[in-house]
Amino acid sequence: MSLQERFFKSEFIRSVAVLVSGTLAAQMVGYLVMPILTQIYTDVEFGEWGIYMRVVAFVSTVATARYELSLALPKHEGHSFVLYKLSLRIAKSVMILSVLLAVAYLLMRPSGWNDITFVIITLLSIFFVVYINLGTNWAIRIKAFNAISRQQVVNSLGANLFRLVFGFMGATSFGLIAGTLLGSAISSIWFIRDFLRLDRNKYKNYSKKKAKPLAKEYRDFPMVNLPHVTLDLGRDLLVAAFIVHFFGSDIFGQFNHSYLILKLPLALIGVAIGRVFYQRCVDVSNEGRSVYPLVRRTMFTLLLISIVPFTIIYLFGEPLFAFVFGDAWGKSGYYSEIMASWSMMLFVTSPLSGISLVLRRQKEFFLFGIIGSLIQVTGFGLVPLLMGKGNQDWINILWGISIAQTIYFFSACLFTLYMAKKGVKK
Repeated sequence: MSLQERFFKSEFIRSVAVLVSGTLAAQMVGYLVMPILTQIYTDVEFGEWGIYMRVVAFVSTVATARYELSLALPKHEGHSFVLYKLSLRIAKSVMILSVLLAVAYLLMRPSGWNDITFVIITLLSIFFVVYINLGTNWAIRIKAFNAISRQQVVNSLGANLFRLVFGFMGATSFGLIAGTLLGSAISSIWFIRDFLRLDRNKYKNYSKKKAKPLAKEYRDFPMVNLPHVTLDLGRDLLVAAFIVHFFGSDIFGQFNHSYLILKLPLALIGVAIGRVFYQRCVDVSNEGRSVYPLVRRTMFTLLLISIVPFTIIYLFGEPLFAFVFGDAWGKSGYYSEIMASWSMMLFVTSPLSGISLVLRRQKEFFLFGIIGSLIQVTGFGLVPLLMGKGNQDWINILWGISIAQTIYFFSACLFTLYMAKKGVKK
């Protein structure tokens, strides 16, 4: 069999192709609509939307104690089903706590209808995103990659359609936020329906009594991976708060827009490769083989993919953003030039993050991740107190953080290869 035939018959390649096609369609809709959205919403409104997105990402991600990531690991599908139900029970408790905290927040400060509406939309968004996260990981477990692609396309189409409609109606940041909620709600219906339609008789031998030993077996997810993701998402929230506090909502809006665009290669290709890479790593590990060759090959592929797009951004970011999104967003393009090398290395490392779960080395990766978070929190939170809060101070700080993060993520690549060579922790 020729190399070309083996390439197209590879299950890994076919799975990546399915996910990439769905991810590409979903993300292209969003990025094709973005130039219109930047004409009808201001940078301040994009900044408020960015805060909402980070709050939803934080709560919805920690709501299941990260047990949803374990669904692909058990050898028996019934065990995965028990973990699915365990994740749901934990999420329900977190949602109840979130509602109580939201009510307390509204009662402790003067609140208008805008505040109440924001809280309600945020809570609903968390609910739907939790189901999307659970459904996605169950689909990975059963290799139903078409379902993931379908959800992504529906989410993107729905969210962007509503954002446009609300924007043309004169809505402010509410249009961006409400559109995101409606997109998540519509696209989560399939995952909720699939869960309700599961053949429970198929898993009747796996009772609730099995939840406790399974929770203990995969305790690294809440004990190690949860603090890791809490650190990452908490850092993103702190960074947003620091930028808004020291430099203003408009600067954060420009920064957040730049951040979203720089994630385009990751959103289009990296996420899809990461999901299939994770499942493939699980299979290889369960077969008792080393995952090092797969990690090295995937990392090299991601590096090759990243060179062209990030070089273009580094050289022509400002004029490109001004041309595509309007003159008002040229500043965001300049920020992209500064962060190009940082984003390139992030693209190479992020799809491989699931390797820590497969190798049972979440603790080591968590400790390494603290370094990257400290760089950002210190840079955005403490340095402005020493350097100043002017426009040039902001540019100098962004340059410094970008260089430091580039070095950090390059080190993360070497660290990942080293851990993959050591193998699964005994």
